[in-house]
Amino acid sequence: MDQSLILNFIQNAALLLAIVLVYDAFPRSHKRELQLLPKLGVGLLVGGITVGLMLMPWQHSQGVFFDSRTVILSISGLFFGGVPTLVAVLLSSLYRLSEGGPTVISGIGAIFTSGLLGYLWRRFRKGEVGDIRFSELFAFGVVTNSIILLWGFTVPAQLALNLFPLIIFPFLIIFPVTTALLGTLLSRRIEITRDQKIQLQDHLLFKSHFQAGSMGIAITDKEHLWLKVNPNLCEMLLYSEKELMHLSWPELMQAQDYFIYKHYFNQLIEGEINEFELEVRLVAKDESIVYTHMTVACQREQSKVDLVITGVLNRTSQKEAEIAELASQEQLGLVLGSCELGFWDWDLANDVMERNEHSAAILGCDIDVLNQAPKLWINAIHSDDRVAVLKSIDAHLNGETEQYKVEYRIRNQAEETLWLLDTGKVMSRDEKGKPLRMCGIYTDITDRKRVEESLRLAASVYNNSSEAMSVQDEQGYIINTNAAFSKITGYSKDEIKLKNIKVLQCNQTNRNAYKQMNQAVEEEGRWQGEIWLKRKNGEEFVVWLTLNALVDERAGTQRRVALFSDITDKKQAEKIIWKQANYDPLTGLPNRRMLLDYLSTEMLRLDNGEHRFALMFLDLDYFKEVNDTLGHDMGDRLLLEAAKRLKACIRETDVVARLGGDEFTVVLSGITDTKGVDKVAKHILSRIAEPYKLGDETAYISASIGITLYPDDALTIEGLLKHADQAMYAAKGEGRNRFHYFTPSMQRYAKHRMRLIQDLRQAIVNQEFELFYQPIVCLQSEKCLKAEALIRWRHPKRGLVSPIEFIAVAEETGLIIEIGNWVFQQAAKQSALWRDRFGVEVQISINKSPVQFRDEGDSFESWAALLKALKLTNNNICVEITEGLLLDNSHTISSTLAMYRKSGIQVSLDDFGTGYSSLAYLKKFEIDYLKIDQSFTRNLDSNGNDFTLCEAIIVMAHKLGMKVIAEGVETDYQRQVLADAGCDYGQGYLFSKPVPVEEFEQVFITKAKENSEV
Repeated sequence: MDQSLILNFIQNAALLLAIVLVYDAFPRSHKRELQLLPKLGVGLLVGGITVGLMLMPWQHSQGVFFDSRTVILSISGLFFGGVPTLVAVLLSSLYRLSEGGPTVISGIGAIFTSGLLGYLWRRFRKGEVGDIRFSELFAFGVVTNSIILLWGFTVPAQLALNLFPLIIFPFLIIFPVTTALLGTLLSRRIEITRDQKIQLQDHLLFKSHFQAGSMGIAITDKEHLWLKVNPNLCEMLLYSEKELMHLSWPELMQAQDYFIYKHYFNQLIEGEINEFELEVRLVAKDESIVYTHMTVACQREQSKVDLVITGVLNRTSQKEAEIAELASQEQLGLVLGSCELGFWDWDLANDVMERNEHSAAILGCDIDVLNQAPKLWINAIHSDDRVAVLKSIDAHLNGETEQYKVEYRIRNQAEETLWLLDTGKVMSRDEKGKPLRMCGIYTDITDRKRVEESLRLAASVYNNSSEAMSVQDEQGYIINTNAAFSKITGYSKDEIKLKNIKVLQCNQTNRNAYKQMNQAVEEEGRWQGEIWLKRKNGEEFVVWLTLNALVDERAGTQRRVALFSDITDKKQAEKIIWKQANYDPLTGLPNRRMLLDYLSTEMLRLDNGEHRFALMFLDLDYFKEVNDTLGHDMGDRLLLEAAKRLKACIRETDVVARLGGDEFTVVLSGITDTKGVDKVAKHILSRIAEPYKLGDETAYISASIGITLYPDDALTIEGLLKHADQAMYAAKGEGRNRFHYFTPSMQRYAKHRMRLIQDLRQAIVNQEFELFYQPIVCLQSEKCLKAEALIRWRHPKRGLVSPIEFIAVAEETGLIIEIGNWVFQQAAKQSALWRDRFGVEVQISINKSPVQFRDEGDSFESWAALLKALKLTNNNICVEITEGLLLDNSHTISSTLAMYRKSGIQVSLDDFGTGYSSLAYLKKFEIDYLKIDQSFTRNLDSNGNDFTLCEAIIVMAHKLGMKVIAEGVETDYQRQVLADAGCDYGQGYLFSKPVPVEEFEQVFITKAKENSEV
């Protein structure tokens, strides 16, 4: 770019800014609407400045000029409007036309464009031009000059190509910056002028209020020294202006108010606040109190307080009215409070309800909360009463009733139900009759309602009671009776009235009893007991009678109130109930309850003596089989016969009781040694073992008897029964049909068993179990693709516990269900893990107890779901069952085994040959494997019969489509013999004992993987 061009543009811009600064030094009126003549004057001035700028152009060649005229014209359009800008544009265009040259058209076009763009920007932008910012002005300059550059396309092409590189920088950089600076100066001038006007208006407004306003105004310094006061303040305080100028606020305020004023004034001085308002009491010249509302503000100079302006509004008349109203309200409150009445005042025009403290106390809430939320009261009204209350209010508001009055229940916030009498009346209406205000009171009538309810209840009880009631005078003549009296005695109310109560007496109650009854009523005022009476038809019955004497001290009269109920049926029922509660309904023997009472009595009787008694606990062996086979009727006949035989075996002083089912007890009292007890026990065993003729059938049972001695074995009834029960189980364990005395070792075993059950439950919770795996080896190829999972209990104190010790207990207690589910889950997960980690399919066998089949619940569904989730549907799990389970020839067992097969679970029959084996079972049930019991395998070395049995089992199984697993293989000879016989698999210590999962993986899984790869 030509350096002279840049210097010339800079001279133009500098001259332009200098002219603006001179113009800005002389402030003028910048009204929004100027008259035409001033507008023309402004236009001529702007046109003259523009022409002045055009006198110092940069000349590129003959007739080609450049200057900053577009800046001043665009600014004129933006700040001065259309008329001044139009005048300036016309002047500038005429001058440019006179200069001539090849760029005259583009020059004139640039002049018109710049003025038009400024005017359009002013018209369509939002806000005042006085608020325009530098960034917007710069953007305006860029847009304007960019559009003006387009006029360069109207000059000859070669000239345009020569000019554009020279003028692009001034037009897009220098001129926009000049536009922004010039516009900022003018915008600032407008803002200053506007602020001056606002200050002038505020000054005039303050001066007007200061002199003629209704507020007292005082101007002081920060030391409370008066600088100026207005006449209104002088009039308010009855001082002249001169007198007030010698006073200060501390001298005019009451001490308490000045303390508060000083606190806020200090905050004002410190700059924490700029103003504050207070209710202040001032003392006038005549010592009267002037109640005021004071507003205090300050004027700061460099953040320090220079002046303090205080406005004081006289509220004396208002305050006195408020005090009078408050006194009136306090008097009303005292009256309502002393009467314990709730008061409500309803402003219907504004729908505002105010209630007093007692109303809030009724509802049990704070008065402010109640008045701020009036719906609390409506919502507290009982739902059955709410509609009636609202209808009653509407009826009164509509003029249908002279007074609003209704009784309703309300539920307070303490969850108490209260009865209220709510009365009210419209106090004022407008000229159209529309209610404006309604007032009323609440009265708590809860006590009255309760009395009324009590009276109604008493009358209802008297008339509807099932007990006969009568009122008599001092001589016993009947005054009144209820319906139950007539129903029980047969006498109507009219028949019995004025008759003496003696008409009900009968011979079963002697005369002395009646005398004692009357004497008790006269001395104590009351008698109660059983007595016999006679109905009208002569029938005698027993009643429970209550007599009460009522004395009216004022009238000096006495009444007797008799209440009685017929308990004849009740007495008979009590006898039946007592017998049912204490005797067995089948055998007629004492039951457990009566036995416990007898034992308690016997213990007390023998505490100081030397004699003892023996307690026998007797259980009938094989009774369940008889009951299930021959039916319950025959079972009951057998129990009756057994009870007769037991009673025939003891003395009259001894006791036989039935505890339930097939359990009996015998108490032998007054024994001195056990010889007599032995004799009775043997006699009982002999008699019980005799055949029972049950219709066409003959049944044979025996008994197992446990015997304990008092006080040798226990000092409590519970201890005796427990020890006798333990001794009975010991007799059963020794083969039944015998008796066994309690020994301390039984108690130790019972405690051990109880502790074992507790530990077992804890073990389930703490997951103290783990699985060991014993390989099942193919005897033909010696490959291991099967294993039996065997549970081990790692006790935290005892270490590894054998399943032999706890499985039976788990089955008895039902814990085997949870344990079995855990074993299945662990085995399934382990099989899936081996498959995924080693790529080897290993079938894992798990043992399932018959108890699990009986109480399986939804275990199978969860098992099937787990197998599906783990993708184990290829016979990865085998369930081992015992032959005893197949004896339960039920559809459930058969369907369960079929579901196992369908879900990909195989079934193995464990310990085959040791139980009640039956070929029919093997044909009926879906069995995949037979496991030859180790008792046969162990004797293969020395017993030829066992080999024959094993061989027969193998052949039979293969014929039925089953495979055979031999347990207990411990020698090579046994393995070879079984392999030669065609046995499929072997399991035993020859191959491995049960080992933890890590060892099983290292020894067998890895080997199986290597064999499969080979």
